[in-house]
Amino acid sequence: MTGIPLTLLLLCTAGLQALSITYTPKEICVLKGSKVRLQCTYTLPAGYRFKAGHWYKSDSLIPSRDSNGNIQHNTASPQCLLWIHNLTPSDSGSYEYKVKIQHTTITGPGRAAVRVVATAQKGCWGVSYSSTSFCALRGSTLDIPCTYGYPRDHTVIKTFWHKEGEKGKDRIDLRLDARYRGRVEHLGTENNCTLRIRDVRQTDSGQYTFRYATDKPGGAFSGVPVTIAVTGLQVSMTADTVTEGGSVTLSCNTNCNLRGNTTFIWFKNTQPTRHTAINNTLHLNPVSSEDTGNYSCALNRHKEHPSPGATLDVRYAPRKTTALVAPPGEIVGNNSMTLICSSDANPPVHNYTWYMKRGTQISPLGAGQSFIAANINNDTSGLYYCVARNSVGEQNSTGVSVLIVGQSSAKNAAIGVLVVVVAVLLILVLLWLRKRKSRPPSKKGSTSTPQQADSDLVYDDVSAVAVTSDPAWRRNTEADDDVQYSIIQFKGSKEAEVAPYASIQSPRAQTAQEDVQSPYASVQSPRAQTAQEDVQYAAVNFSRPKDTSQVEADQVIYSIVNKPPKTRMR
Repeated sequence: MTGIPLTLLLLCTAGLQALSITYTPKEICVLKGSKVRLQCTYTLPAGYRFKAGHWYKSDSLIPSRDSNGNIQHNTASPQCLLWIHNLTPSDSGSYEYKVKIQHTTITGPGRAAVRVVATAQKGCWGVSYSSTSFCALRGSTLDIPCTYGYPRDHTVIKTFWHKEGEKGKDRIDLRLDARYRGRVEHLGTENNCTLRIRDVRQTDSGQYTFRYATDKPGGAFSGVPVTIAVTGLQVSMTADTVTEGGSVTLSCNTNCNLRGNTTFIWFKNTQPTRHTAINNTLHLNPVSSEDTGNYSCALNRHKEHPSPGATLDVRYAPRKTTALVAPPGEIVGNNSMTLICSSDANPPVHNYTWYMKRGTQISPLGAGQSFIAANINNDTSGLYYCVARNSVGEQNSTGVSVLIVGQSSAKNAAIGVLVVVVAVLLILVLLWLRKRKSRPPSKKGSTSTPQQADSDLVYDDVSAVAVTSDPAWRRNTEADDDVQYSIIQFKGSKEAEVAPYASIQSPRAQTAQEDVQSPYASVQSPRAQTAQEDVQYAAVNFSRPKDTSQVEADQVIYSIVNKPPKTRMR
């Protein structure tokens, strides 16, 4: 015989009484992953003292604590209490408590039955989570899947989540907690107790428990605590300063292991980087100066929550080194000029050096980004260049040619320009005068314009006044109304042999209303005269008085005395 009947037989044979013991609960159905609390009360036989107590499962001794911490009970305490956490189906079975007295171990009738089920169902107590540990990204939304069960004859009247670890305070429903108000939500329906926390904050780290109560006495149950760790993203680098051409690896790190889709994306200066990431790392090889910038990372499903930035500094030797001379172009001797050197480098150029090259000879001039050369002369004409240096390397600029000219040469050049301007003005004046002289003379001889006064034509008028009032003379003059034309020959230059001519017209009879007018004899040259030739024109006027009384006052005869022609210069 084995088991309880044998124990009772031995106790009776020894004169000992059986242990009086009661288990609570006697039978329980619990969800996988939940915890169960088994408790008993007992009475020792008279005259015996408690020495130790042990829990057994199916007659197998249960250790006071296993390696995972899922079983807890105190063998040295007369209190009969057993905790089993994170239940699995293998925890199903019957449990009993035995007391050691003197040199004998006694037990009583009855045992506690435990059944562990994989899914929530009515008739079974317990809370089950998909996991008891969660890692949440700061600023993201976290869901904690949860199911629970209870006996069939019970009705649930209250469910809530609360945060553990605040001793001395009542369990507060997260929905009523000011720290979580508006950020938490129960997604559960019947047997579903999933919790959602939005905009996860660093202060949300901690342990959370789901608890529910039924309408029966003792009908309250709590699941095992769930741990939430809140993390941010942090960028780390194998080196934050690297020389161009080297390599560097960037990593996107968290304080805990994120679950689900953990595809990372990378940004440089808030823009997606041109490099491809592998898992949570970004490898740059070789590094170029374009890789300098501020890098951050984010989860692909949470792009709106990037990590703080980390700066990568790529150093490189001087480049695009350029030399300039001010003022540009030719520089007048005995003056000064300024040489300016510019370059792109990281770190910045710490040394600029100037050189002059003439032929194959190179002469150092001085140092500094700008260099002033004073009292320059022809010996300083040549090719100038600068050398830029930093801690990474150096680079020569392209040469700039400088031509030094003397002060007298510059003055002669200015005078030459002035002479050209004056010559152009003189040519314009001569052309204007030539055009003016080529105009034909005025047909009216009685009027002398200022232009005629300025010409080479010389007029000498000699007037013949009537010296008699004899009517016979008057008749003779009237009889001579017929005027004859004659050709008057003027000799000009030897080159002009064509004889000019003169036209002589007789005056017409004057009317009473007309004033005395003098007819003219006009002499014209057959061609325009050159500037060196002087052509004289003669005008001969004939006039007769209207009556005797007017003879004394009127000018009747005009004669022109010509000025001899000038000799043409050859």
